[in-house]
Parts: sequence; C-alpha cells; structure tokens
Amino acid sequence: MTLSEDGQWMYDGSNWVPAIPGATNVGSAPPGNAPKMPMNKPSSRGERMSDIGWWASQGTTQFFILIGFIMMIMSAGYAHSATYTEGPTAPDQNDYDVDDNGLEAGEIENFTADYEVYEDIQTQHLKDRNQDTGNAVYWASVGPGFIVLGLLVFCLNDNSKEMSNSLRITMMIGTLYLLSNMLFDGSAINFIAGIGAN
Repeated sequence: MTLSEDGQWMYDGSNWVPAIPGATNVGSAPPGNAPKMPMNKPSSRGERMSDIGWWASQGTTQFFILIGFIMMIMSAGYAHSATYTEGPTAPDQNDYDVDDNGLEAGEIENFTADYEVYEDIQTQHLKDRNQDTGNAVYWASVGPGFIVLGLLVFCLNDNSKEMSNSLRITMMIGTLYLLSNMLFDGSAINFIAGIGAN
C-alpha cells in the first residue's frame, strides 16, 4: 500500500483510507487522485542482449551470406580479367629491317630471338587467362552455395522471433528453389513441375 505525503492516508488500490485503522477524524483531507505507481521498466540490456543464441545465429547467417557475395565478386573479377586482359604484342618483321632491303642474317637472328620471347610470354599469358577462367567458374559455383547456406540458417533458426511462420515457409520454399537450381541446374524443379503436366 502507498502512503500519502503527510503519512495520514493510505491507498488500498481503489480508495484513500486513514492510515491508522479505525480513525474517523484525520487532520487533513485525502489526496484527490490515485498515487503514481512505479512501473516495472524492462532491463536496459534488453531481451536479445542476453540471448547469445540469437546473436550467434545472426552472426552465422550474415557471415555465410557475406562470404557468398564476396565469392561472387571475386568470380566477376576473374571473369573480367580472363576476358579483357590484353596479351603481349607480337614482334613485327618490319621493325627489324633497319635498311629496308629485307631481313638479313643478323636481323633474322634478332627477330627470331624476340619472337621466341614473345611466344614464351604469350604461352604464360594464355595459362594465366585460362586460370582466371577456372577461378571465375569455381567462385561462381561456390559463392551461391554460401548464400543459400546463410539463408537456410536464417530460415531454420529457432531464435528468429520476429519472423512469422508464413514468412518462414515462403523463404524456405525460395531457398530450396535456389538450392535445387544450384545443385541440379533446375532439373529438380522442372521434374516436380512436370509431374502434374502429364
């Protein structure tokens, strides 16, 4: 029970009554309104701050999705390098013909030596571009897997209190669609969609 400021009245939850039981004549009038009740405030740390599982699952989800997007960006970089990196320039015979009377023995030697160097550089260039193409394909294949894995963790996470079941089911269907397209090049979805068509 709450006492008034002068200590002569007590609030019983609905009315002010004298603080001394049985007293009929109290020196002051009862307060006019109900006392302000202290409210139980939520803890300043909040509900999620203490829920380590929520933080761990959110971190895992974000980690997998972020790594997946980084892999996709790396794939695009390798693909760009494989497509647009220029190779070495082949030596021109006219550059070695100093006196404009055709290539002589010494000029042929110089041209042949430089052409062999060019062939070595060209071979290395083609190997590097081939490796860039392979890296682009690899990262483009692995990156979506990490994104789908992050979405699976997000959909199956029990600590996701904000997500309704209908949204969870919708995201799960979309994630499984992405997973089947990634693993089976869409053949699983085409097979399931084709069952009712025949």
